[in-house]
Amino acid sequence: MDTRFIREFLDFATDLNYSAAARRLFITRPTLVDHIRELEAELHCQLVMRRNGRPALTPAGNRFVGTGTRYLADTERMLREYRELSDNLLNVKVSQTNLPWIETLLYESRHAIQSRHPEKRIEISTQPGACSSVDALVDGTNDLVVVGRKSYRGEGGLLPLAEGIEGFFLRTEEIKLMMTRDNPLFHRAAISARDLDGATLMLPPDIYQGYQDDDVPARFAERGALISLATARLHDHFEYSMLDFGSMFGVMPVTLASRLGIEGRTECRLFSLDDLRLETRFCVLYLSEFARSANGRLLIDEMARRVREGQAAQTAQAAQTAQTGR
Repeated sequence: MDTRFIREFLDFATDLNYSAAARRLFITRPTLVDHIRELEAELHCQLVMRRNGRPALTPAGNRFVGTGTRYLADTERMLREYRELSDNLLNVKVSQTNLPWIETLLYESRHAIQSRHPEKRIEISTQPGACSSVDALVDGTNDLVVVGRKSYRGEGGLLPLAEGIEGFFLRTEEIKLMMTRDNPLFHRAAISARDLDGATLMLPPDIYQGYQDDDVPARFAERGALISLATARLHDHFEYSMLDFGSMFGVMPVTLASRLGIEGRTECRLFSLDDLRLETRFCVLYLSEFARSANGRLLIDEMARRVREGQAAQTAQAAQTAQTGR
């Protein structure tokens, strides 16, 4: 419905004078008459009639004065809201499999930004599927992804990032190995890397390439075990956690282990090797284009600031604990 025609009708309805209304509206009298007729045609009802040779409003016309006024007011509010949102709305797409590492960080950062800038709206959309990869950024599936590299690759964070991709360090955490009841080692108390000689590590598809890049098999080979890496088409990490690994082994970050409730499942066992500790340095990645936007920059800066403060607090706590123990 053309709001211009509604405005013209409401102006005309103030005095029911076509010529005077046309002058106020800076249009011709015939144009005003045509516009009101078009409005009547769209509404399928007559708004204006003639009484004693003079224009008059029909009952529907009288009713539409109120309806049209409210319609214009609602339209103005809607336009104002979305014009403001065009500069203040940020929709962030995050994979469900990435969310456990940044959920609290993301939501607390959003709350902090919206407290300082009430006009800002940050919406978080979770995406299905295993998408912890740079490819998920490049193809637009996600705006933030959590990826990792093994801690033995040094303290420099991730491998060199492709042009147009940025990120920051989140934290380091242990990666447990996982097996199910049919595995011959299920009941063994102590397990070393050599005990996995000839075994296969079954990995989620989105982290398979990362384990290849980190050359995990070489770390096992240094300890006398030849292992292979494999993957399968899986919907997400929850489906991965429900696999029957048989004689194979899985991997499970401690964050996901608690999130998926694996510690309480009697048919699964999480364990660490006596002679090979696997740790991953997790980082958040995003496109430079995302960070260049005003709202994206606000979010990234707030998240990074909170991570730095958390790391500083942990360092201070560790120093205090060490001092107390002396």
